Amino acid sequence: MGDTEKSEKPRRERRERRTADADEAAENPFGAYMQSENVLDKLKLLKYEQDFCKKFSMKPIHRYYFAESTDPNEQLWYFANLVSWLLSFLKQRYKAPDQYDDPNSIVTSVMMELRKAGVSVDVSQSKLKTGAGEEICQILNQLGQMALKSLKWTWGKPIHKHEDFQEQEDEEEAVEITTADMEAEEEIEEEDFDDEADAFIDGGAMAAEVAPSSERAEVLESNVTAAEWKIELERVLPQLKVHIRSDAKDWRTHLQQMQDNKTQIEGALKDTTQHLSKLEKDIAKTLEKIMSREKYINGQLETLVSEFRQQQDSLAATQERYKQASTTVTEYSRQLAAVSADLEAVKSQMDERGSSMTDASPLVKIKQALKALKTEISQMDLRIGVIQHVLLAAKVRQKGEIVQDMNADTSANNPFAVSDDDSAWP
Repeated sequence: MGDTEKSEKPRRERRERRTADADEAAENPFGAYMQSENVLDKLKLLKYEQDFCKKFSMKPIHRYYFAESTDPNEQLWYFANLVSWLLSFLKQRYKAPDQYDDPNSIVTSVMMELRKAGVSVDVSQSKLKTGAGEEICQILNQLGQMALKSLKWTWGKPIHKHEDFQEQEDEEEAVEITTADMEAEEEIEEEDFDDEADAFIDGGAMAAEVAPSSERAEVLESNVTAAEWKIELERVLPQLKVHIRSDAKDWRTHLQQMQDNKTQIEGALKDTTQHLSKLEKDIAKTLEKIMSREKYINGQLETLVSEFRQQQDSLAATQERYKQASTTVTEYSRQLAAVSADLEAVKSQMDERGSSMTDASPLVKIKQALKALKTEISQMDLRIGVIQHVLLAAKVRQKGEIVQDMNADTSANNPFAVSDDDSAWP
């Protein structure tokens, strides 16, 4: 029971994790894009552009390369090469497959190597065959994290560039909003010149207060009249600027922008409405003219249209007859080809027979054979004659021997018989 519970526990955890991942994917349909960005960030930390792309002549990928399946074969091959490269950080050798290998064998070999490396691969092969998706990104994220751990990579402290920040602040402070608010400008222009003169006088008094204590305190009196102050103010007024620190988060700024935009939209809307209404009237008039012209043209061309329809019908009938005739011609052409093939075969046979009839080599061979046969016959006749002569001589000799034997027997039995030697006497 203990072993069964131990084996069931990981399965239950994987089931729960798969369910949680499915729920998370359903809640966040852009999870694959986020994970694809994380994959690229980790690859850049591992310097894959220098150590992987240049070394293996691979093209760098964009942030969402593994988020969506566009070219499954190419993406699966790139994924397998990345797995081979990332496993090398874990001291595990895995030869990258060829681009034209079977996708099933590639997926099987990759899953085996991932299990050896300790990566949790609880996905089906069909999802890995697409070469993209959330499962692919999860595997690459795990491998990238393991590779970073093997390199003992850590985040360094951030380095702040104070000079650039100071320059940026100076630039922000240097931004001058001259009369950004129209109301402020109007208020400035409507101020009393006498009050401004008093303000300048007060400024002079403040400067006198700041003066060294060694000087004798005296009551300052201005010798400039109000008219001269007014003339001087009119002279320098165009050069005066109001420095207002811009605050984009101020609701007054937003409200003023909204009011300005509303005014501009209303002004543009009136002009646009007038132009559109005029354009609508022109289009309506043009459509009426087109419809009247169309009716006139249809009335004038009615006879031609009817003739055109008749011609179309006759053309369709002619085309149908042409199709039938084409079918017949095709059949006759096939028969002609068969007859031509038979004719060629007969011609070849006739040519062979004619060449055999005009050829004298068989007759020469026959004559030579007859001559050789006659020679053999004469030789056989000669041999037969010799053999007959030998046989005749043998028979004669045999008969002579028989006669001699008979004579010898007779002389032995008859003493009065005359021998051949005695008969020779007279």
